[in-house]
Amino acid sequence: MTRFFHRLPLVFFGIASLVFAMTAITPNVSAQDGKQEESPGDAVASDPTYDERLALAKRMHELRPVRDQVDGAIAQYAQTRPQNERDSFRIAMRNVFNIKALEKISEDAYVETFTVEELRAMVGYYSMPEAQSASEKFGDYAAIIYPEIVRMLDRAAIRLKTGQ
Repeated sequence: MTRFFHRLPLVFFGIASLVFAMTAITPNVSAQDGKQEESPGDAVASDPTYDERLALAKRMHELRPVRDQVDGAIAQYAQTRPQNERDSFRIAMRNVFNIKALEKISEDAYVETFTVEELRAMVGYYSMPEAQSASEKFGDYAAIIYPEIVRMLDRAAIRLKTGQ
């Protein structure tokens, strides 16, 4: 279990990378399209588009549940562990995550980051069967790339530690 805590930052990196990568395959949309940016953490409930952005953010969560993304990331990262540690690792990681809190943070981030038009485009894209199929295949992609990222991070950390 000590090794688990030693690699915890890498786990969070892997999960953050997965969430970022899943967002990166959305259609070509740009945040705020030249509109004045809102300050971080400011949900701007008084904004006339707030209710629609919130509804669209909730729809995005129906299409792309955070729980599924976290479970996928944990499962992929668990593959880097020795076989006899994988099940306990997955259980420990799931116990660490507060999915409800992460869902709320994600929902707020959608509302604060994207315009109504961008959210509509994202909902439209992820409602397509092809996008859903691509999303389901992302786990296969991650199974190939994430272990390599972890290996490279481990090597880089060793090089930094040893000064090589």
